[in-house]
Amino acid sequence: MSPKVSVLIPVYNAEKYLEQCLSSLSAQTFTDFEIICLDDGSRDSSAKVLRAVGRLEHRLRFIEQANAGVAAARNRLLAEARGKYVAFVDADDWAEPEYLQVLFDAAEKENADITKCFFKEFDDKTRTFQAACCASRFYKNPGDSPAEKFLCGYYDSVVWGKLWRLDFLRAHGLAFLNGQVAEDLAFVTQGFCLARKIALVKRELYIYRKGVAGAITSSPENMAVGILRNLLYLRESLLARGIWNAALAGEWILMVVWGICRFRKFSPAVRNKHGALLQNAWTAARENLPLCRGVFYWRWKLLFFAVQLCGRRSVFFWTRIFR
Repeated sequence: MSPKVSVLIPVYNAEKYLEQCLSSLSAQTFTDFEIICLDDGSRDSSAKVLRAVGRLEHRLRFIEQANAGVAAARNRLLAEARGKYVAFVDADDWAEPEYLQVLFDAAEKENADITKCFFKEFDDKTRTFQAACCASRFYKNPGDSPAEKFLCGYYDSVVWGKLWRLDFLRAHGLAFLNGQVAEDLAFVTQGFCLARKIALVKRELYIYRKGVAGAITSSPENMAVGILRNLLYLRESLLARGIWNAALAGEWILMVVWGICRFRKFSPAVRNKHGALLQNAWTAARENLPLCRGVFYWRWKLLFFAVQLCGRRSVFFWTRIFR
């Protein structure tokens, strides 16, 4: 008999944190779930930890593969899932004991495609909890308009802290962009745009560990590149799904402008290395200008004119002004 929930955990060099993560799942008040861990070519003792826990935790399934990146790992985990719902958990995070139960009850009550909760931040360097730093839209349940769903997804672009209905994900063919970091961005934003119902649980039930040495998010360059690539992929995907419109285009250009602006902190050598990506993002933003209306149209028209007038090297100055 299939479990109600599949908890999906990509694992890469996480031996230091895995036991706490898995222990928090074993301690869940909700019991009808499976844990699927995928060791993505770890070079530490992560596999050893998984085997040891697996001998005690009968709900754990353990898969190994050569390193392919977190996006490919999550796609493989989705293919392996058997539950009505899936919950993504990062191997260095953990959850409160009521995490799955509260989300499951809310999902069933609301008949929701996505059910989300709030989270706590734990600073691994100072060993202290901190208030989560999120945009105001993170704490709002999105309305029915495409633009509001789009924005709420973008400003809540983490795949964890949520319960996803598996048949909803499979019906829409939602998958992570392979080979990229910041892969949550396009996945979550598309999910919010496509969801018929999103339920909100106003409780901090997931614990996100920040400041982990060697984490993907610790590389500003990798994150900047991943964000831009996922934004380009996001537009292509929404366009192919027939849900791209003027309201989304205006907001999307703002995100691309901010994505380009991130590169202002890098050296000329780093900018040159990613010159083709930056040019593609700038061109795509400019091509979407005709879709914009009202204030958005004149704002971005003025930006493109300023860069054209002052030259390509001015783009980082002007995107900082207009972001």
